[in-house]
Amino acid sequence: MAGKSAGARHPLLAALLAEREPAFTGDVSWRGGAMPLRLSAHTTPADLPDELVTSVRCVVRVGELVVFCENPDGGHPLPGGRREPGESHADTAAREVHEETGWLLERDSLRVLGWLHFEHLAPRPPGYAYPYPDFLQVVFHGTATRRDGGPGWVDTDGYEQSSRLVSLAEARASTSDSLAAPVFLDLL
Repeated sequence: MAGKSAGARHPLLAALLAEREPAFTGDVSWRGGAMPLRLSAHTTPADLPDELVTSVRCVVRVGELVVFCENPDGGHPLPGGRREPGESHADTAAREVHEETGWLLERDSLRVLGWLHFEHLAPRPPGYAYPYPDFLQVVFHGTATRRDGGPGWVDTDGYEQSSRLVSLAEARASTSDSLAAPVFLDLL
């Protein structure tokens, strides 16, 4: 793998990857193809090296439905995003879900479903300020019962173009699979 030769893998991550088989592996590309990555989805919680966890994702249930987001890259049921300095994983999930969808997570409902491992397949981009050659995202499941702003909520960062409630079957069928989302939907 090209990413391994371009940087040293964190020893705790290397040990985790040696002992666990991913539920899904595939190649993805971000930034219009300028950032090729290998993505692995792991469906068991793990003690992850915190300095490698750059983002958090969350499957959000509202009754029997899930929140489904749409952005320029396609549709997905995993709202979430980057951690802020000093922020816990659960705090990131609650903040990002609210910013992207308007839904307010019930904090006591949050549980970890697993994690995503991304490995860079190209040399480190100039000025890249994030972990390299690997970074991680924790994937939660949580429940929401209230939404700010009604159905017209707009992502405060402007990336997610819309969000709506769909059945699990529709979420599976409509997912662009850029984040291996069906693997986590199957755990619900």
